[in-house]
Amino acid sequence: MTEQRKYPLTELSDAVAPIRERHRDLIDAAVAWQAGRERRTDPDHFALICAAAEDRFRYATVTPTRWTREGVHGTVRCGIPNWCSMRHTLWPETLCEDMWEWLDFLHATGRMDPGSDPVAELRKPLACYGWLDQDGRRMPSGAERQIECECFLPYRETVELLGEIVRGCEWSGEDPLDVLRRAAGRDPAPRRRPSGDDGADLFGELDGYGSVGLIDPDPGAYE
Repeated sequence: MTEQRKYPLTELSDAVAPIRERHRDLIDAAVAWQAGRERRTDPDHFALICAAAEDRFRYATVTPTRWTREGVHGTVRCGIPNWCSMRHTLWPETLCEDMWEWLDFLHATGRMDPGSDPVAELRKPLACYGWLDQDGRRMPSGAERQIECECFLPYRETVELLGEIVRGCEWSGEDPLDVLRRAAGRDPAPRRRPSGDDGADLFGELDGYGSVGLIDPDPGAYE
């Protein structure tokens, strides 16, 4: 049996000291911004977020001021714990709340990189993985999660693909949700047939998208 080597714990303040110095202006601005808010964050926690963002983990586009939905999730779930483990220091239990404040600070002060996802999307992994409510506060034990998980979905590509599906369905007359239902192995939604007082169809069969079937100039384009 091999002897396990034990390493002494490093104080978080010591571990993040170089990062805090490198991003002094940004972190000091975040602390000053919080002066008028109910919540306060340890500046070392902000430095830890910057440290993990610089470490890049697997999200090469993430920086202290540029964030994606996937990047936020990866940073709080793996990036920060990995960074701390490599330096034998403990990460804070308030990690997701601290990240919420950091993102709010960047957004409110115009410091968020324009290439970032919308701040509402950046909050979703914190509400999902971190079990926070819509105000960024930890929900009580046993409370139901308030949103569905989108942590692993890249925001921009997902929206682009959904937009393509919707535009295609405008021509085909198909319900866009039926396209997604098929991809998930679900049955399509039942079709609706409006009728007049005598029971006869008013407009013929409506497609699932809620409009009369359209004439597609290129029927094979969406097969």
